[in-house]
Amino acid sequence: MVRLSAGMVLTLGSLVAGAAAAQSAPASAAAARDTAPPPAMAAVRITGAAPALDGRLDDPAWAQATAATGFVQRRPNAGAAAPSPTEVRVLYTESALYVGARMTDAPDSIAAQLARRDASGIYSDWLFVMLDSDDDNRSAYVFGVNPREVQRDWIVAEDGSTDPKWDAVWEVSAVADSAGWTAEFRIPLSQLRFNPGQGAWGVNFQRVVARREEEDFWAPLAPNTPGYVSRFGVLTGLAGLSSPTRLELRPYAVTRLTRADGRDADPFYSRHEPSASMGLDLSYSLTPALTLTATVNPDFGQVEADPSEVNLTAFETSFTEQRPFFVQDARIFQFNLGGSSGQLLYTRRIGAAPHGGVPGGSLYSDVPDGTTILGAAKVSGKTASGWSLGVLSAVTGREQARYVTADGVREQVAVEPLTAFSLARASRDFRGGQSALGGIATLVNRRLDGGELDFLRSSALTGGVDGRHRFASNYEVSGYLVGSHIQGSEQALRQVQLNSTHYFQRPDAPHLGLDSAATSLTGFIADLEIEKLGGGNWTWEMGARARSPGLEINDFGFQQQTDRAELFAGVDYSQFRPRGRFRSWSVGVFGRNQWTFGRERVGTAGSLSGEFELKNFWGGAVQLDRDQAGVSTSELRGGPSLVIPGRTALAVGVHGDRRRRVAWSVNAAGSVQDQTDGRTLGVSPAVALRLSPRWDLSLAPSVTLNRVGAQYVGQRRESDGLVHYYFSRLRQTTVALTTRLNYTVTPRLSLQYYAQPFLSAGDFSDPMQVADPGAARFGDRFGPATLTTLPDFKVQQFRSNAVVRWEYRPGSTLFVVWNTALQARTSESRLDWENARTLFDGDGSNVLLVKLSYWVGL
Repeated sequence: MVRLSAGMVLTLGSLVAGAAAAQSAPASAAAARDTAPPPAMAAVRITGAAPALDGRLDDPAWAQATAATGFVQRRPNAGAAAPSPTEVRVLYTESALYVGARMTDAPDSIAAQLARRDASGIYSDWLFVMLDSDDDNRSAYVFGVNPREVQRDWIVAEDGSTDPKWDAVWEVSAVADSAGWTAEFRIPLSQLRFNPGQGAWGVNFQRVVARREEEDFWAPLAPNTPGYVSRFGVLTGLAGLSSPTRLELRPYAVTRLTRADGRDADPFYSRHEPSASMGLDLSYSLTPALTLTATVNPDFGQVEADPSEVNLTAFETSFTEQRPFFVQDARIFQFNLGGSSGQLLYTRRIGAAPHGGVPGGSLYSDVPDGTTILGAAKVSGKTASGWSLGVLSAVTGREQARYVTADGVREQVAVEPLTAFSLARASRDFRGGQSALGGIATLVNRRLDGGELDFLRSSALTGGVDGRHRFASNYEVSGYLVGSHIQGSEQALRQVQLNSTHYFQRPDAPHLGLDSAATSLTGFIADLEIEKLGGGNWTWEMGARARSPGLEINDFGFQQQTDRAELFAGVDYSQFRPRGRFRSWSVGVFGRNQWTFGRERVGTAGSLSGEFELKNFWGGAVQLDRDQAGVSTSELRGGPSLVIPGRTALAVGVHGDRRRRVAWSVNAAGSVQDQTDGRTLGVSPAVALRLSPRWDLSLAPSVTLNRVGAQYVGQRRESDGLVHYYFSRLRQTTVALTTRLNYTVTPRLSLQYYAQPFLSAGDFSDPMQVADPGAARFGDRFGPATLTTLPDFKVQQFRSNAVVRWEYRPGSTLFVVWNTALQARTSESRLDWENARTLFDGDGSNVLLVKLSYWVGL
């Protein structure tokens, strides 16, 4: 049994610090490679005709350029020479960069799966061109192609993190021949940011050989060395470049037909509802470093639906942002809070469902699913002096809901005000990107105009600073300090203090206290960390973080709980070169202690984890977690703290050889709770089938059994004048099947189908009420209770999304989308196959959408 206290976390920190001294020095050859100057190559300006983009390197211009050779493995044999030769040459004109590459290989050994653009996880060889055109050692543009001309592109930020949703307009051609395969890239300079005065960029090339799961780099990237872009080589000879004026327009038109179930008596119901709209995306280079991106009346109908869930907690669920306007250039606006502290920028707030609703007792209603984004714009970029700058602004419209009163009268009510979202982010690099200082500010303003929307905050402001400093090559210290301030009516601020993020009304928390007359609230979050990033097999981290009770960032950001102070530390050992039966393996230990600002211990946890991959390409991971007993400040939904039993959890995952036509994996996780019969077990197998070079199918079923010894079901004030808190045992079963089917005609014309039937049922029994929330024994915490009804539930949902995507010319796309959302109505609280078939008989909607965009570059 793992038992961690505050002292043990500090002891773990001492172990972490000692690990650096304990590890052996790297071999002299590896040390020499690490200190060697980066490789360099020269780009050649084309004086005659530019190469024809046919994938063949027989144009005379290629003979003028010197090839980059001598690729080095990153995996599996880190530091060893790549067994298959690769040659890359670079040419340029005043408007574009040309890259030609020869990948020598046996023709029958080349892996070349066909897929849509930006498809990841497919079994294929690749060549990637990486350009640090800002020459900041922190960010890079990546352009990739496989032998079937499937394109991929993304941005690298912060010397290693990636933004895969970035899309550029560029061209490439690839050809397989008797000596392997070749590729020719044409990358317009308009798609890059660079300083016209600099004659050298950072550059690297990566080759992936799928059958050996091998990664080769021209500028070596050792897996035990921190940094990514900062390890690039140098591309020289870029003389006389002028940053082109970049104006990109992408007008689009959308038609939509919605067919939904409903009641004929509902005056707002129409079985078939057609609609049409138009919009515009714009990108313009204000300066060589700064780009304006804007969208007017955006439509995101082609975006995949969020997964289904049943949330029995007091907290909101966070979903991934998938909308193109908000994910592109997101790296500029990043401000990482770390751990479970949330996000300072959660763009899903923009265009979210309205906060308000229609009055209770209404017969019928028509409430918008989301708020209308009237327009959004951002300016972002990086200057030659090392400043990264980002400004974002979005405006959502005032929304009205229509309803019919109990007397049959039609009325309407405002459910969301006109709202402006603003963000400014700036940071400055020093020492070639090894150190940085930055700041951020966000502001949300709502035009409430008094009355029915006064329950919302009128304004919300956050501001903060962050910094990092890398020293002795492999060590980094970082931290931040952020403050928040919200304003609104007494009603709005009372709701903030009472909600699940704060629970200021807790009777046993004298450090809090509900202020019903407050019209503002101020708080902060702070963090300080130090870590060893590489330089051997050992890495470690340690740090401290605090979130004050008054912190509130949910108007533009995302957070679940405040009133936390924590210490954490961890250490990892990685073996990244093949030894014995292993290609690689790693093991790590991590510990954390958490308290409230009132010194209540809310969490003491430790984990032991490991990963491995065998030489037969099988692999897996395991993690053992131990949470000690502590107190929950949210379990009673604003009541006193409740002692929560300790918990032990184990998660195991195993996968087979992912190179096979049929690839499989199995993940299983379970936990048991001290003092109760509470336990969980979840199993998630998955299989991916390459049915042909054009077809691939993945099936991921999952089954989760959840047995809760005490699940919160409600509270009420009884005749004795006291608030009583009620719990019950819960047996919950959840079953889902996530299916993805892809058919690729060409890399520019494809069909993707996503479907997920989701079923979850919960059966409550043995009601109880809280007798002594602080009792050490579970049996003393609860007493019997009599409840006439318990909230048994059953959720049956089916969501699917079929998308035909045709990029009929570079940057211009036609989408045909069919979305289905079904939900069965049932009074059952159990799952069986017989009533599960009613899922497809339930109410729902079908949406057919056609979206046409046309890219114009000027």
